[in-house]
Amino acid sequence: MTSAITDLAHRLRPLVFRLYHQVRRQTPQLTLTLTQGSVLSELVNGGPRRMSALAEFERVKLPSMTDVVGRLERLGLATRRPDPADGRAVLVEVTDEGLRFYAELVTAREEFLRERLIAMDDTDRAAIEAALPALAKLLVDSKKEALISDER
Repeated sequence: MTSAITDLAHRLRPLVFRLYHQVRRQTPQLTLTLTQGSVLSELVNGGPRRMSALAEFERVKLPSMTDVVGRLERLGLATRRPDPADGRAVLVEVTDEGLRFYAELVTAREEFLRERLIAMDDTDRAAIEAALPALAKLLVDSKKEALISDER
């Protein structure tokens, strides 16, 4: 059993990474790094966050997150404001431009995938759809999930 699982992991890894990189390369992204894109997604989907919570979420040091947020600010995608609950803290939130950019990015990436799904036959599309719940289970990250739920 372990050998079969090892083999499955060996075959799955390059497919997942190649698909992600292909989608990423074929869609507009303003040359965002993976971390910048992840932070933008978290701000869009989860609302304003403290800089420290974003750093912990991404598992980076606070100075690194300060750089990430600075880049998002320079691109007009995010902004900082004082935390009304604690004047010493800063909240980072997505801007209207960030929301527009993110929506366009998601639309472009889904269109990229849609075109490829259309080119497949019904059997292959059904196999991918059937695999989605199992693939979603691969994404469970209890530390990130706990951080998200603690902040909301």
